[in-house]
Amino acid sequence: MTVKKGQLLSSPPDTFRKSFDIASPVSGQVQPLNAIDGTLYTQGYFGPGAVINAPSSSIKAPFNGICTRVTPLDYAIEIKSSVGLKCLIKFGESTQHLHGAQFNCHVKRGSTFKAGAVLFTVNTGWLKQQGVNNVCIMTLLNANALLGVMPTTRKYVEAVEDPLLTLFV
Repeated sequence: MTVKKGQLLSSPPDTFRKSFDIASPVSGQVQPLNAIDGTLYTQGYFGPGAVINAPSSSIKAPFNGICTRVTPLDYAIEIKSSVGLKCLIKFGESTQHLHGAQFNCHVKRGSTFKAGAVLFTVNTGWLKQQGVNNVCIMTLLNANALLGVMPTTRKYVEAVEDPLLTLFV
């Protein structure tokens, strides 16, 4: 099987040097990126990733790292691991019209954190009242540095405990 670098895979590549797992930032039911309406996500603009239907309001760090960007209007945060992996974690699909209301970030740009630390919280009840689906989107911003990315085959994941994505180098 020929693999294009950074591609979302349905099975491991035939040859790779190493694989490692990235934990889910929130507990919930896993869906592919094409399950949401955001065309930038479904077209891979933000890289490969997965969606979690998230009843929880706490979004946790999937690995040890540093916060590189906080965008409250998008209910999103960008983080970077110690090995340079860059992830975007976003809550909700279309949230710009809410102007960051009920988004409480626990880290700021430049903050370091450990796996399992709460990165941000949202008011899921309030967001639901505003018509926003309680989904968490996690993508890999620099996946082109990888051989490929494979989402979990699990239907449900526990935050920080279960892998959401397996990365191949």
